[in-house]
Amino acid sequence: MREVRRKRRRKYRKRGKILTLILLVTILIFFGTLFYINIIPIIWTLLLLLLTLGLTLGLLILNLSKKRILRIVGNSITIILTIILIYVMTYLYSTIGFLFNVTDGDYVLNNYQVVVLKNSSYNELNDLDNKTLGYSETIQNSTLKKIKKKLKKIDLDYHSYESTDTLTNALLNKEVEAIIMLDSELSILSETNEANYEKLKVIYSMELKNDISSLKDIANINKEPFNIYLSGIDTFGKINATSRSDVNIILTVNPKKDKILITWIPRDYYVKINESSYKDKLTHAGIYGINSSIYAVSKLLDIKINYYVKVNFTSVTEIVDLLGGLTFYNDYAFTTVGNKYYPEGEITLNGADTLTYVRERKNLEEGDVGRGKHQIVVLNALIKKLTSKEVIKNYNNLLKSMENGFLTNMPHNTMIGFIKNEIRNPHNFKIESNILTGHDSYEYTYSYKNTKLYVMLPDEEKVNEAKAKIQECLK
Repeated sequence: MREVRRKRRRKYRKRGKILTLILLVTILIFFGTLFYINIIPIIWTLLLLLLTLGLTLGLLILNLSKKRILRIVGNSITIILTIILIYVMTYLYSTIGFLFNVTDGDYVLNNYQVVVLKNSSYNELNDLDNKTLGYSETIQNSTLKKIKKKLKKIDLDYHSYESTDTLTNALLNKEVEAIIMLDSELSILSETNEANYEKLKVIYSMELKNDISSLKDIANINKEPFNIYLSGIDTFGKINATSRSDVNIILTVNPKKDKILITWIPRDYYVKINESSYKDKLTHAGIYGINSSIYAVSKLLDIKINYYVKVNFTSVTEIVDLLGGLTFYNDYAFTTVGNKYYPEGEITLNGADTLTYVRERKNLEEGDVGRGKHQIVVLNALIKKLTSKEVIKNYNNLLKSMENGFLTNMPHNTMIGFIKNEIRNPHNFKIESNILTGHDSYEYTYSYKNTKLYVMLPDEEKVNEAKAKIQECLK
């Protein structure tokens, strides 16, 4: 009988040793991960490690106890603690993956389309062998080389044109058999001249990866005021794709004053988007890459942009849904072009309805300016929700969603440093907003040099006020 009890005790002790060993390995991996991402102050991490190791030693003593009740307690606590650490590690690895993925903002994806006349006999790329292909001078030489490499299987005579509209006219007048355009340029054509757009068809598509220059005005975001350019592009899908920037916001953050200033700029603002003598709509700057958009807002407001963040329509809808919707006050009732009604007062919207809300402008009393006000209201509600405890409920899914529709050039070490500082010294940021306005006009643009398009001429008084407010926030 004693031999049976001894065997049973040895069995229970062996199980206790195995459970403790599993816990110890889990602890080492867990704290190794904590030290690697360096998101918690080192002294806190070391103290927590010592405390956990002390607890593990105590559990080992319980797991090897001769008393059955103590072994049960020790085994139970060991299993529970191991599960908790593994569960927390899933959050840590999600955070690591997110920080590395969203800071990959050093390149863009350009989707180019080979376009021919709809009534032509050309239906595939090989049909254009020994034909003439037109392209716009806005295409950089490095990109043109990549295009030619992609199309090297066929012989083509390349011919350049000044702008998108002269390029399109060359095809319509049969000066060339085909042209190559960005898909976003085609989208603009569908809005500005639907009749001409309907005469075209796409027979080949290519995706090119182009590097973009990194910004040099890097700030210590825990101590120094800084500017972030927030660009909301008008696409669903890949965040790296070049597209029109429909949302243009400057976030001026002053960690010393616990203040955030939101400056909203109309998408149709008539601004310089590069060194050309031609101006263009701010939204068109996005076609030529994030650097063009940054150049435009920097020149307009006479500021340095330290970092940029890009979001797209996909990310907006998914993030809002994962947060359980957004609740905010709608200042007046309106019905959208798509016949969606939004009542006056406090409303709660899901992702799709939030996107419809922030995109509507035609049926608003103030048009695009009214849309800007709505975007700021939603941004405020989103910031509050993202900084609330409710984020924990869908943390992993939220990060996965943001990975696909969120891009920044802010280094992940900088982001980790900010998070670490917030853990140590949390800020209660006060948010203020400012909206730029202007006057309706029709002007020639960089992208359409021979066709006047609707633009908004900046109200210089409002622009100067915005400059002063930003400089005040930066002090």
